[in-house]
Amino acid sequence: MSDDSPKRLGAFGLLLVMGAAWGATLSLAKIAVAEGGHPIGLAQWVTTCSGLFLLLAATLSGRLSRPNRQVARFSAVCGLVGSVLPALAMFAAAKHLAAGVLAISLATMPLMTYGLSVLLRVERAQRRRLLGVLLGLAAVALMVAPETSLPQAGLAPWVLLALTGSFGYACENLFIALRRPPGLDGLMLACGRQIAAALMLTPVALGLGVSVPLVAPWGALQWSVSAMAALTAVAFTCFLHVIRTAGPVFASQTAYIITIAGVLWGMALFGERHSPWIWAALALMLAGLSLVRPRAGRDLR
Repeated sequence: MSDDSPKRLGAFGLLLVMGAAWGATLSLAKIAVAEGGHPIGLAQWVTTCSGLFLLLAATLSGRLSRPNRQVARFSAVCGLVGSVLPALAMFAAAKHLAAGVLAISLATMPLMTYGLSVLLRVERAQRRRLLGVLLGLAAVALMVAPETSLPQAGLAPWVLLALTGSFGYACENLFIALRRPPGLDGLMLACGRQIAAALMLTPVALGLGVSVPLVAPWGALQWSVSAMAALTAVAFTCFLHVIRTAGPVFASQTAYIITIAGVLWGMALFGERHSPWIWAALALMLAGLSLVRPRAGRDLR
């Protein structure tokens, strides 16, 4: 066994953990909205809990730093585009769509990120990766175009709404690549993003009276959204660790696991059964992800 084998096994293990965790959050979102949770209240609770968890992690690791005005502005933009808008879109769509369809919609994020990067000339166009984007578009078409693709008529707009969440993530990725303040630690970036999102959502949730009720006894609503917040924070912490120890290209493979795990969680928890169109969309989406993923000679280090 080579010296890299334990490290590689550990990195693969973390990929599976965070992929399964992020995939499970889609089913937890469905449970939360089914129990009467409002998208704004649910988003507020998830961002607040995960932000506090990441703040504690930054404090205990000695990586907590006092933000300056530039970092605060940067965190506010990331919080709005990469946390508030995707969370609201996901919770709103989760009430109508299967968890598996949500997972496939979420998988468009890397494809959108590359497409926007080419349009803004951040990255050069490559035939292989552009083909991946086209396969992703074909997957979306298979989900929304055929009448028998989704279980009920009229659900296509909710798929498009879920896709706006992925578009928000893609815009955040580009903003981070272009405007990230020098020296901003990845953990602090994640923490600032979630805290900023929570600060935006809390007054709105309180003003509308849609916050998650915290009085005992807790029911499925409170437990599901709290579990979602915890899994989000743990998964993101694992993601940052894998980027640091195994490289960003290796870490990007979690997109496959999240997609597959999201589909499997939906089947296991809700008995979801998908049409051949959805399975074809899943296959095309995974193929698109494999083509868009940047190549690297030796990613694990």
